Order: sequence, then C-alpha cells, then structure tokens
Amino acid sequence: MTFKVIYGDAIGEDLTEDYKGADKCGGYRFGKSAIYFPRFPFGAEYIPLSVLEGAWVRKSTMSIKGCCAGQIPIYVLHVCAGAEFFQNLKFDRKQDAERALSLLKQYRPDLSDAPEKRNE
Repeated sequence: MTFKVIYGDAIGEDLTEDYKGADKCGGYRFGKSAIYFPRFPFGAEYIPLSVLEGAWVRKSTMSIKGCCAGQIPIYVLHVCAGAEFFQNLKFDRKQDAERALSLLKQYRPDLSDAPEKRNE
C-alpha cells in the first residue's frame, strides 16, 4: 500500500500497521499516527497527527444540485495546522463527527477545541 502526505513532513516509519489498526469514521480512518483519506485507485493520503494544532466539530449544510435544489445538514470536523492549513472532514451523522473528534483527542489531548482558542 502506498501513502502520500497531504501536509507536513512524511512520517519516516511504515504506516501499514497504523492504517490497518485505524478506526473508521465516515470515509476516513483515524490512526495513532495519522488521519487517512482514501486515494483513488488505491492507497491513502494522510495528515500526520503531530502537525495538527486544533480540531472542532460544527454543524453545516451542503447544497444539493438538481431539480429540488435545497440543502442537507452535515457535520464538519475542522482540523488545522497553524494559520496556513485547514482540512474539512464531512460527515452525514453527528455521532460520527463527534467520535472522530474524540479519537483525535485520545491520540492528541493537547489539540485546541475551537478556532478562537488556537491563538491564546
């Protein structure tokens, strides 16, 4: 399996075991070393947990295109590394987003909870 870093420095160790043992939440995997995103046609992209500074969940909406143009509620787990990198992970269910956040907090208890707390 191949892994490609999205942000930060690549983790020097083999990530296969961390990936296999990672918890699945929505379309993402949360391991002890990284957050993994599926990569087409195979492999995974990842963000090392060591570069993250904050993570929080917010309710949002997603626009639907088509004849019934409306919006559906979603939950977004925002993760950030400094002021220059943000990644939004989208979930259909609130409990999945909150579970993903709790996994991040378990592996990185020092993460800040909200954007206004990051710069204190």
